[in-house]
Amino acid sequence: MKHAPSPACLETLAWIVDAGLDGRSERGLTEGLAARLLAAGLPVDRFSVGSEVLDPIVQSRSYVWTKDGGTEKFRFERQLERSDDWRRSILHWMENNGVDRAHLRLDSERAQPYPLLQRLRAEGYHDYYVRQIGYGRNAQLGGSKGVWVAFATRDEAGFSPAHIGTIEMVTPAFALAFLSQSKTRMFTRVLSTYLGDRPAQSVLRGQIARGETQTIEAAVWMSDIAGYTEAADQMRREGILEFLNVYAEIVTDAVYAHGGEVLKFIGDGVLAVFDKASDGRPPAERALDAAIAVRQAVALARQQREADGRHAAEIVVALHHGRVLFGNFGSPDRLDFTALGSTVNEASRLVTLAKTLEQHLIVSDAFRDELRERRKDMVSLGRYVLRSVSGAHHLYTMDPHQLAEISARSLPPVTGG
Repeated sequence: MKHAPSPACLETLAWIVDAGLDGRSERGLTEGLAARLLAAGLPVDRFSVGSEVLDPIVQSRSYVWTKDGGTEKFRFERQLERSDDWRRSILHWMENNGVDRAHLRLDSERAQPYPLLQRLRAEGYHDYYVRQIGYGRNAQLGGSKGVWVAFATRDEAGFSPAHIGTIEMVTPAFALAFLSQSKTRMFTRVLSTYLGDRPAQSVLRGQIARGETQTIEAAVWMSDIAGYTEAADQMRREGILEFLNVYAEIVTDAVYAHGGEVLKFIGDGVLAVFDKASDGRPPAERALDAAIAVRQAVALARQQREADGRHAAEIVVALHHGRVLFGNFGSPDRLDFTALGSTVNEASRLVTLAKTLEQHLIVSDAFRDELRERRKDMVSLGRYVLRSVSGAHHLYTMDPHQLAEISARSLPPVTGG
């Protein structure tokens, strides 16, 4: 027979609802519930909660609160289920046996097979209670079937039936609040991964109507892998994906490190923009620094890959500056959040011309005009007519000797195997 909830239990439930509606973070929810259970008289010395997440790299995330140490956040990368730590955990046993809750004395024989429980016993804990709270099919996202919560105490008497009853009463509401915040975080993370940070934030703020755009002044980056088609013809499928990922990572790391925004991967190419930054540095200066960082990373990757007998390549970067349309384009059922306009089109033509001219970096006169002291580092390539673009453009690159020195400075000494 279930007992009526105590006033402290009702207050805890009310707090969980308010915190969930307020959008309290997973860490805040974890710490808040622990504090309220302590205030209600439960001997909680350790509280942990976790679930799987929808993330390209991370498989699950957990928060561990301890009475004397605060809260720590842990992230576990994909393939977790193959690890020894998972296979030897109480959660793995529960999942395999269809058990959704377990209450164990840590000095009991039942707790012996699980390294985590033995570590907790060594740290002075005596009792452990864990529960998995499942989500309905329509509430599941990214493979997460629910949330697990675990409580441990250093009180020798352990958790009483009344303590467990309170935990049982409040944790489903806690799981719902946790699910709400986790979904918000996962949704934001997925949008940022596929759209980029700035487009994702624009979409989340409600800028989702077709044709809803803004015009910005920006440095436009277009890059491509020189010789990609020839290299791909010589590689197996797995090798092609690894090859593309390596060079895409080089570009995106450099762009984001210098305040840019990657908008789109176009085959083996990358479209990015640099606009006004909080530090006041001109977009062109930051874009040029990103291009230099790419040169350094490409030189290091070439040395390492050739030493391993893998295909290496060069990245060609074209930099332009001007007005771009930034927003939603497409059909009512399929929209793309990207940048459009003549500046983007001309940047695309520039990267094609750069490969023809066998240049690793090419910048337009409009881009050069936006540079300050760095303008002196540019050397003329002459005037060229771009395909489908009216008029001739004066184009530039960095001093080849300076570029070579930059690349050489990034290389560590080669050591024999």
